[in-house]
Amino acid sequence: MLKTYTGGCHCGAIRFEADIDLAAGTWKCNCTICARNRLWSFEAGSHAVRLLAGAEYLQDYSFNDHVAHHYFCKRCGVHPYEFVDLPAENRQYYNVNVNCVEELDMDAVMAAPIHYVDGLHDRWDRVPAEIRHL
Repeated sequence: MLKTYTGGCHCGAIRFEADIDLAAGTWKCNCTICARNRLWSFEAGSHAVRLLAGAEYLQDYSFNDHVAHHYFCKRCGVHPYEFVDLPAENRQYYNVNVNCVEELDMDAVMAAPIHYVDGLHDRWDRVPAEIRHL
């Protein structure tokens, strides 16, 4: 069931709200940027995240094929979410950083499945061989 949550970066400059279904579970990826940021995320629809404050502090980092926009706060460096645009699949969505969402029922989050993807090898439909570090 979708519920609207608020969240933000560490310093509070960036504020957002996101429609999230806790029961759908969370995601962890082993690609270089997700692993280095230890991103643990909720997947949210393409219109499910709304920036409430701090547009001037939101910096976009994109690399390689530029389908993922990894947003972070220019002031504190925290990555509140990323936006993924996959034109070949006609699919757009957000990955919302679990640790940037406020007032979560962590029992519900932990009871939901954790999905792992092998982004390091562009095998998005497979679980990586090693997940302990994620």
